[in-house]
Amino acid sequence: MLPNSMSEYITVRRIDDVPSDSRVCHYDELGERAKEAFPSLLEPGSSTVEIRIADGLRNYDCVKYTSYYEIVSE
Repeated sequence: MLPNSMSEYITVRRIDDVPSDSRVCHYDELGERAKEAFPSLLEPGSSTVEIRIADGLRNYDCVKYTSYYEIVSE
């Protein structure tokens, strides 16, 4: 269950192989809010973001940051 209607769970996990049909976004192409939130999603236990940030991330399957990270919205 979500903490409130203005948040959404996003899971980010490092992957080594990116499927060829993945929608990949480079970190610097993310919107400002998503750029600010993305590094904190890599920390253990950090998976809740504002719905507007989640909207910017769920358009992609992966984000290229320091490695490739799979984006899963729950």
